[in-house]
Amino acid sequence: MWETGRVRGGGDVDPDGQAAMRSVAILLAAGESRRMGSPKALVDWRGRPLIAHQLDALHRSRIDECIVVLGNEAPRLLPMVAPRFRPGWRARAVRNPRPEEGRSASIRVGLGALLGPPDAILVAAVDQPLETGLVDALLAAAAGEWGGTAPGLPRADAPRLILVPVFEGRRGHPPLFHGSLLPELLGVGEDSEGLRAVVRRRPERVLEIPWTSPVILLNLNTPAEAARSGATAPRL
Repeated sequence: MWETGRVRGGGDVDPDGQAAMRSVAILLAAGESRRMGSPKALVDWRGRPLIAHQLDALHRSRIDECIVVLGNEAPRLLPMVAPRFRPGWRARAVRNPRPEEGRSASIRVGLGALLGPPDAILVAAVDQPLETGLVDALLAAAAGEWGGTAPGLPRADAPRLILVPVFEGRRGHPPLFHGSLLPELLGVGEDSEGLRAVVRRRPERVLEIPWTSPVILLNLNTPAEAARSGATAPRL
């Protein structure tokens, strides 16, 4: 486990005087990339490895903390991960010892590495390109939706606890979850549709956030999908 920096404390405030919302990103990069045939984290995306793009997008955003979940390619990927941990931004890599169990196992490993309960949890996959502006838009919308409210109370205007970006009516990624859903997220499993089950379980708790770019719909799972998006699969 590797770590630098610190997270804003619970008493901190943003420049506008509002209480700071502590947010954490779980970046999933432990997959075995069977359909790609080579590590998806190393796909060339806009001139650099995709994992580098993802980390740069996150550390330029208002996310406070990032946990990168690595798998069998950890020795190969870690040198590209550690240098991107900026001062004042808590970040660390953890290893999923059983990546063959699927993405849900990596989510549980990442969440299990949390040092404390966050207010917001962003779950991002290495093969779904991120945009800093989108991450910040989700966090801003969450601050407005959750500010000064108590999730779980029987109110007609109860805050929606899951934010999902939408492009032209189609839901994309990454989803942002309220910290109160942490126990539910820890219970995800491949046999029960993983993260999708949490999003679909109660539609009334989902807030769709319109976005202007179709990048939120991309999934770079195969060489053909990478080629259509302008990316290049790495050579073994």
